[in-house]
Amino acid sequence: MAAQIYERLDLAANQLETAIGLFIGGHDRFSVITLAGAADGILTQIVSNRGEETFAEILVREDDDKTMSRSRMGTHVNTILLINELKHMDKHGDGCITVDAEECALATILKALANFVTLRDNEVDFVKAFLLWVRLNLDPHRYNVNCEPNWKPTPRKE
Repeated sequence: MAAQIYERLDLAANQLETAIGLFIGGHDRFSVITLAGAADGILTQIVSNRGEETFAEILVREDDDKTMSRSRMGTHVNTILLINELKHMDKHGDGCITVDAEECALATILKALANFVTLRDNEVDFVKAFLLWVRLNLDPHRYNVNCEPNWKPTPRKE
């Protein structure tokens, strides 16, 4: 088999589309996190290389404290989502992690999707299908299902 040239953006799009398919199909959430996280690593760098604002930069801009750099924010979000924790194990680790796999899988897809849409827009078929799934299946009080820029979650009543 001969070597071929592949565009990294296409590779990341394939990883993200596969992660979304696994997620919507109810399959392994850890594979979703790993695939979407890998896609996001590529997408973030492409967005940055093009001089556009990455998802992490948007978070930094909107951070009231203004204490984090883009790099630190990206690492912070990846740590929260356990993206690297699922790919690596420390020498002295106990072999276990505690995670809400459903939430992390969804959030990792959404993080990668934000960078993908910056590059391609939201008219790509798998993006449109996922956004429709979001609107039909997620709680609009908890999630920004309509992608409104000034949306805030409705506080829970205890």
